[in-house]
Amino acid sequence: MATIEFMEKLLYLAAEAESLVSGKNRSYERALKQELPKVVEAAEFWFGPRDRSYELLEPRISESFFATPAIYPFRKIRIFLTREAKLAPYYATYELAHEVVHVLSPVLMLRPILLEEGLATYFSFKYVKRIHNVQFETTGDRHYDAAFRAVSRLMAKNEFVIRELRARQPVISKIDVKLLVEVAGIDLTLAKFLCTDFLTYRQPPVSWTVGATQTAQLFARGVNSLWDQWSFKKFS
Repeated sequence: MATIEFMEKLLYLAAEAESLVSGKNRSYERALKQELPKVVEAAEFWFGPRDRSYELLEPRISESFFATPAIYPFRKIRIFLTREAKLAPYYATYELAHEVVHVLSPVLMLRPILLEEGLATYFSFKYVKRIHNVQFETTGDRHYDAAFRAVSRLMAKNEFVIRELRARQPVISKIDVKLLVEVAGIDLTLAKFLCTDFLTYRQPPVSWTVGATQTAQLFARGVNSLWDQWSFKKFS
């Protein structure tokens, strides 16, 4: 898994390098830049203000398997989306909305709990429905779906409960069981589930074969991306 994560980071760097190539069509990323503040505004309305000590840079589309926010030095954050975001505007919005929840209260090296991942999924479904009238029923991943269902139970009584929780603990993945029970009034079992480390919950041991295959696929994407940049510079 460490190798896969390393390859993902290389693909983010490749996306940064590609953005420097003059003449490349970046209209889809400019559209994302315009949409980002609107998504942030909606997230803040429902879940409270983001940490504005971090600057949000223009989103990028990369060849990576997973969309993610990357925290850079000097408190800057870049959201990277997957290449699937180019396929349809509603899917780009879906990924962007999910990642915006993660940048409300970013902390370097803090692992997300199910509450944060479920909330990101909950908001992305809600936002895409409102903007594009596209209804997502599932993420296609049973772990994210389980987190989504748990957060839906949390939000059923009060859709602004996250605002109330973050007034006490601004960092979403630092909200603990005691706070969930006291503020949200949910049962202890649900609270404990929502406070579970998501990465541990989601990632069973990966076999060597599966890991090698994923790494090879990422490597191929990275090579293709770098080749595109080199050939463009050479022949343009």
